Amino acid sequence: MHRAAAIKPVVIDESLVSLESLYAAEELGYTGVAFKACKGQTETLLLAAAAQKKGMFLCVQDLTCPGYSFLHSATLAARIPGIAAIEGNGRQYCPAPNTEWAPKFPGMFDISDGTVKTSELNGIGLGF
Repeated sequence: MHRAAAIKPVVIDESLVSLESLYAAEELGYTGVAFKACKGQTETLLLAAAAQKKGMFLCVQDLTCPGYSFLHSATLAARIPGIAAIEGNGRQYCPAPNTEWAPKFPGMFDISDGTVKTSELNGIGLGF
C-alpha cells in the first residue's frame, strides 16, 4: 500500500469504523479517508479531525444514497475543511428519490461540469 500511496492517495473506505481503524489503516500505508454520513455524523466529525491532523486526503462517499440522504452526506462534505471529492452515484442509479430535491438544489443533482455545488447548502443546521 505504501508504494501505491506514494503515487496517489489510497483511501480507507468501508473498513473505517473507528479511530483505531484509522490508525491501523495509516500503518498499512493508507493516506486518505472516505467518510460516509450513514455511519454516523458524530463519528464522521471525530474521524475527520483526526485525519486532518494527520494531513490525510479527505473525501465523502454516499453509498448510493439518493435525495435527502445525499444532501446530508454532501452537507458534511461542505462543512469539513479539506474535502476534495464527493461520490454521488445515487443521482444516476436511483434518480426517482431525487425528483423532490433537484428543483430546490439543482447544482447538487444536475452536474454538468464535474462540480457539486455545495454552496447551495447554506441554510441553518445541515443547510437544507
